[in-house]
Amino acid sequence: MYAEQQFNAFEVVVELGLAVEIKMDYRREFLIGNEIILGAKEIERGIRGGMEPDGHKLKRLKELSEKSRKAMMEGGSSFSSSSRLIEDMIIAGDDVNVP
Repeated sequence: MYAEQQFNAFEVVVELGLAVEIKMDYRREFLIGNEIILGAKEIERGIRGGMEPDGHKLKRLKELSEKSRKAMMEGGSSFSSSSRLIEDMIIAGDDVNVP
């Protein structure tokens, strides 16, 4: 149980609309000692909800996948940011005096 997992779940379910909620408040209940067991029906509902062929989530996922792919291509935002980071690290390394 990592601290950011509750935030990640909220982000992909509520903010981005890319996932289906199965159980969002697991961490709160886990911390106060309640054991949570998900039934097969709950898990099936979540899986089926995420697999709808014409569903909003699948369309949204495809859109974000394409945007991510373009960002990683030469000239894309992630490609440019990574290149600048590497250049900055090389320059910073040149300034370090190693005995």
